[in-house]
Amino acid sequence: MIKVQKNEQYSFDEFLESRTSLNDLDNPFLQQVLKEFTGNGYEQLITSLKPFSEKLSYDWRRATAEYARPENHPKIRHFDAYNHRIDRIIRPQEAVQITQEVFREAVFSENNLPYEGIIKRYLLQGNGEAGISCPLVCTDGLIALIEAYYDEVPEAVREIHRHVKEGINGDFGIGAQYMTEMQGGSDIPANVLRAVPDGEVYRLYGHKFFCSAVHSDYAVVTARIEGTEDVATFIVPSWLPGNKEKEIRNHYEINRLKWKLGTSELPSGEIEYKGALAYQIGQQNKGVAIAVSIVLTRSRLDIGFGSGAFMMRAAREAKLYASFRNVFGRKIEEFPMAAAQIADLEFAAKRTVATAFNIYKRFDSMDGSPLKAFAIREMILLQKIYASKETVEKLRLAISLFGGNGAIEDFNDIARLFRDSMVNELWEGPRNVLLAQVYRDLLKSKWPLPDVLREMFPQLSEQELNHYAKEIESIASINLVDFPNQENMRAARRWEALWEELFVSYQEYVTKPFVDLPIL
Repeated sequence: MIKVQKNEQYSFDEFLESRTSLNDLDNPFLQQVLKEFTGNGYEQLITSLKPFSEKLSYDWRRATAEYARPENHPKIRHFDAYNHRIDRIIRPQEAVQITQEVFREAVFSENNLPYEGIIKRYLLQGNGEAGISCPLVCTDGLIALIEAYYDEVPEAVREIHRHVKEGINGDFGIGAQYMTEMQGGSDIPANVLRAVPDGEVYRLYGHKFFCSAVHSDYAVVTARIEGTEDVATFIVPSWLPGNKEKEIRNHYEINRLKWKLGTSELPSGEIEYKGALAYQIGQQNKGVAIAVSIVLTRSRLDIGFGSGAFMMRAAREAKLYASFRNVFGRKIEEFPMAAAQIADLEFAAKRTVATAFNIYKRFDSMDGSPLKAFAIREMILLQKIYASKETVEKLRLAISLFGGNGAIEDFNDIARLFRDSMVNELWEGPRNVLLAQVYRDLLKSKWPLPDVLREMFPQLSEQELNHYAKEIESIASINLVDFPNQENMRAARRWEALWEELFVSYQEYVTKPFVDLPIL
């Protein structure tokens, strides 16, 4: 008999002990970013954040890793034993429990300290999407939508607002957004879902092709008003009052759940509306603008936070592993190639985190200036494009720093974060769509291009401003949305690279005051 030789003495316990003791808030770099972000309220805020960070770094992290396993992914039961259509979404008990615990934190409540809710949402992203982050940002968009038109909406919609923002008897409603149709994807104006007037409400008929968080209580839905060319925005309850317990949905069916590359703990499905009651919000001919400016803008901001949180967690765990693991007689961190990669990963995480908080504060503190509003809109688009792109690249790098163990899904969660990051790159508009949007926005801009760039990128010198303005004007003179040819494809490649140069330069500018602080 051949005796298999193996090293019985080798153990990962030292690394595992260090990793499992990591608290996401015990990060000197992050603490200084938050101090700058929150100002005088930092000391009071950090006291509130500490117990929350302990829960998400330990108990919730273990649980999310467990229900992320393929055998625990969401399922759907279409009928009960008596042939009643119920479309019950079946999720692991851990997922249900953590969702309830997170929403009971009331991160949208008026009782929170300034910026408390958004910082908690950033911290939660360190556990991946986990079936939590998408419902949170969708709920944020739902609240913002109602508040923008609060004086106009019926009492039923105000009750929805109370349910999702402050909770009712300890129960907190969950929001979603359903805009994608088979023929359109990001092309919301191509929606054909019908909205038929029925007194003071509408009834929806038709199909939505990709609907995430189908376990939610309410959804923001875009649909075309029957007999018009107008695409409007609606709020649609998943159940009418008293019917949730009976599992009687609001005149719609969930055809199936989607099999996705990432965010697999989040139930996404196809929905067939068969007369669902819906409340129209805002002007009926402004539905696309309302959906994009209020709802999708918040989703794009959240992707910035998620990108930073994903990379920060990967950087911290990769640094720990590189300081533990011996290969070829040295620690991984003692090889120049690996050390350079670790440094690049850490710098990317720092840039992305600092910039996410910076852009959010610029968005939150807009003073009514149309130029400032235009500039921050473009910065949010650029952050969505380039932060999500870099996260995919850097998480792939993080996986390689673990060698073969990086591909072992119960060795660490970075492979799951990598898959989630690839989905985040597609959420709320893929790269080519958003780059084309920046192009269209600048063509329609009423301000001189140097003024726009100065407002967007305060780090640029006048010489740099003039240089970039000339190049942007030169590229914009070529039709980047016409049918492709060699000239406009070449220009399109430079358009993408040019804005990446500018955005990374801005990230470095924002991060400079904190860049030397450690993340461990």
